[in-house]
Amino acid sequence: MPFILPKTTFRDKLAANPNWTETEILNSGNVQSQPAVENDVTVVGGGIHGLMYAIHARKVHPEANLKISLFEKAPKPQWKIGESTLPHFAQWTKSAGMKAEYLLRFFGLHSGLEFFFLDRENPDNYAVFCNNGPPPFLAPGYQLQRSMSELVFTVFAQRLGVNVWHGHAADIQRTTLSQEGDSVPIIRQSDNTEQLVAKSPLVVDGTGRFRQYASKAARVKRFENFNTDAFFAYFEGTNENAIPEELEGFEGGHTSHICFPEGWMYLIRMLSWHDSPMANLLDMIHYILDHAEMGTPHDELPSSAELCEMFGCKMKWIWSIGYACRDDTTYPADLASYGSSEGERRFNFITKKYKKLGDVMRHFTLLPDYHGPGTTWYIRKQLTYQSQVVSGPGWVTVGDGIGFTNPLLSPGINAGMASTTFAADLTAAAIKTKTEEQRLAVWKKYDDYCAGAVPSLNMMNQFLYLTFMHPLIGPRVGFLWTIVIGHALPKWSLPRSAFTVGLPEFPEWATHWLWGSQVDDWVKVAEHTVKKLMPLNLDEPVPQEIVDDVINFSEKVKEEALAAGKYQGFPFRYQGELRNYGPMLEWDEKKYIKQDRFQTQCHACLTWLPCRGDWRKCSACGVMRPLKDCEIRWNGRPTDFELSKFAMIAPNHMSVGTVLVDFVKEREMKCKCEAPMMENGMAKEM
Repeated sequence: MPFILPKTTFRDKLAANPNWTETEILNSGNVQSQPAVENDVTVVGGGIHGLMYAIHARKVHPEANLKISLFEKAPKPQWKIGESTLPHFAQWTKSAGMKAEYLLRFFGLHSGLEFFFLDRENPDNYAVFCNNGPPPFLAPGYQLQRSMSELVFTVFAQRLGVNVWHGHAADIQRTTLSQEGDSVPIIRQSDNTEQLVAKSPLVVDGTGRFRQYASKAARVKRFENFNTDAFFAYFEGTNENAIPEELEGFEGGHTSHICFPEGWMYLIRMLSWHDSPMANLLDMIHYILDHAEMGTPHDELPSSAELCEMFGCKMKWIWSIGYACRDDTTYPADLASYGSSEGERRFNFITKKYKKLGDVMRHFTLLPDYHGPGTTWYIRKQLTYQSQVVSGPGWVTVGDGIGFTNPLLSPGINAGMASTTFAADLTAAAIKTKTEEQRLAVWKKYDDYCAGAVPSLNMMNQFLYLTFMHPLIGPRVGFLWTIVIGHALPKWSLPRSAFTVGLPEFPEWATHWLWGSQVDDWVKVAEHTVKKLMPLNLDEPVPQEIVDDVINFSEKVKEEALAAGKYQGFPFRYQGELRNYGPMLEWDEKKYIKQDRFQTQCHACLTWLPCRGDWRKCSACGVMRPLKDCEIRWNGRPTDFELSKFAMIAPNHMSVGTVLVDFVKEREMKCKCEAPMMENGMAKEM
């Protein structure tokens, strides 16, 4: 390991200032000792999008040396719903300088999306759809404890020269926004006094769903048909490895979804750093980011458990579990018997309504008041909205400020970061404008993107929710199209780029993504499905003739698209990427578990880890694992295209993996898996 002495910088500051609050410790990481009056950009809101905006703007405009001050009302990063991130997030963090080998010391692994579609008429039956994330050579994903992710991003931003001030609120009502310049009174929360009036050419509204500046420009827009409500809590897994007995193929390294007519349950396994002292966490994060700058290899880094010993921190694996249900769901007139709060009552009612949900929840124990009094159960209603105005003289809103649809497929971060990075990309030009005409010209493309993105995401949300009404429509129509088109966008496929898109190019890739919801074939299938299913009664079974009609229409469009070669740009084999699908996207229920395998569990601590032959060390507990536990297992030999991408990204890896024809046979005949290695690092096929 390169010698980096663990520092006690923030612990020393606290020792010298024993009365400092966590806010003062956190703010001591800024370049300046006090907030500056004059800035190029004032960011209001220190959530994930405000921080990503600041980081992106600083890194893509090095010549401008932008002076950015970010003000966050909360005293420190706050707890929020657990978040699953997807390949675009992994691409951005990697391009920004935060690679997986370092971030997996702080976060849990996300290695794909898994869906179980319940049959309302046969409570023990379900259909399955599962897709892998990118191969671990390219970009493993993360399950975030949001308070920790925002703390890591705060430190990263401060290291870039962004001043991030927690415990400082913008006075929205007394803010002056104009083309000539903005003035934002800043109130220090500890004593409720005005500390300064921040002046800058641009204010970035990073207040998310609160839309503090966007709401002053125009009222929120709601969409027709149904909206959705979410209710959730945090749990500890009491016997999580028994869940596959309830749902075959369930794996904790995936983000798992259990879908039913009214909505869906999510299960996200994440690493919690709750109760770790702030100064200790800051020293630990800086230590790992120092290693990131030096390029320390994965196996030479301390594990999460070793970091806890080194820095006096605490870690624990917990689960964020909740439901997101249609607002036209039928509940009993009196829910009082289901719990003491509305969130708990709805959660328990849905859990008891579907046997499989109850079977799964037997393996979890509630963590009451995990983040303090009153934080056990949470409910958020009417999730879907759109801001009708997203920029104006002297300001722009980003992330959830432009609108939000649903947690399904995690668009909050993963689609929202398109607007966040797009706005950051335009910042240097925006602050130079002198007239309203010049400002409008800079932001027009941004405004147009936002105006079209949220309705497309809303169409995707309603399309997918409607496919939950029958267990076969979800895997054979909704998620087939959304996953495949989302990965195979003509000209904008991240897999085809081998996840090498740089930060300056990232916004253009991200704004063309949106899970493929603006691609003609996707729209055609979605519109047909919505037309057939929307008029149906949510509480009644879907007639078989409608099920057949929707699936047949989808199959017809799929066959025409494949015959025309539309999606041959997708570089990976469908039979390896998707469970229950063959090489030509044919539905194959017998295939089931056969799929490329990109994750395995550590036998010592049961943490889910990405499969890479050169990552032998468990990032969580530090045990060195045998090579066979660390290799990818491929369902069929990777293509030459895939191998060329792996060689470009990781030419010195010990092993790309093992090619397997039959995973069941492999499990039964492990001794035959020790095949000789070929020159390209691949084991011979069985």
